[in-house]
Amino acid sequence: MPAVIMHVNYFETGYSLAELFDKARLYGYDGVELRGFRKDTDTRTYIAEVQREWRRSGLHHVLMACPCDLNNPVRGYREAEIEKCSDLLQQAAAIGVRLCNAMAGTLLGEGRKYGEFDRNGSGAATEEQWAWAVEGYQQLGRVAEELGMKLAFETHNCYIHDLATPTAELLRRIGSPAVGANLDMGNIVLNANGETVFQAIEVLGDHVFYLHLKNLYLPPGGGYIVCPLSDGVIDNRLLLRLLQARGFAGPICLEAPRGGDRDHFARTDLDYIRGVLRDLGWV
Repeated sequence: MPAVIMHVNYFETGYSLAELFDKARLYGYDGVELRGFRKDTDTRTYIAEVQREWRRSGLHHVLMACPCDLNNPVRGYREAEIEKCSDLLQQAAAIGVRLCNAMAGTLLGEGRKYGEFDRNGSGAATEEQWAWAVEGYQQLGRVAEELGMKLAFETHNCYIHDLATPTAELLRRIGSPAVGANLDMGNIVLNANGETVFQAIEVLGDHVFYLHLKNLYLPPGGGYIVCPLSDGVIDNRLLLRLLQARGFAGPICLEAPRGGDRDHFARTDLDYIRGVLRDLGWV
């Protein structure tokens, strides 16, 4: 059965890192995905705390984000971002992290609001911005290769890698075996240009290294409401069945970017996904 990971957003606001690890262990997750950096804490101190809690908890996996802002036109700024993320990868690899959720920086079209997803990200990217993302992750990809790590671009609105098609193109241009995709249909369905689950999996093919699962309602009047994984417009059972057929081996990360009873979400979302995996014979 693929490893099932708890995203930090289940127990982030108001919870300590120790409490997050304890909750993941309590409910039976295989690991956690953490932020790559923490405000007001240097990377070395943060990674040391992650290592202590990981060892104490006995979880099998820790994954981290690798947010590298590559959209600034100042070369020195981008070089500093690449250096900072290279250091993060090296320190994370030293404690056993083998997969990072990669991002190349928020990208908004001129005069556009954040929620105009189809006009931001890949819908607004210039050739210069494409080149900056490729250059940055070619360097980070080489670092990851040397460390035995994988980087997976999350299909996330307002990034150049917002949808499956531009993410696949970004991977083609980068050309690193260490850089792939983190498929998140919960983001793709919010974009007017978003692909269907069938199209997304076909486009990304064997480059899907990681999977984020969430779900939401799309009310007729517009907007969206995040809901349990078993509800909403995304058929997560179908998504998992299609990926299983393609040979995807995980890990699978569950997310809860919504308010409410965190413990209830953590328990019931995991119960649902474990049940789906059993039904699919994915053991």
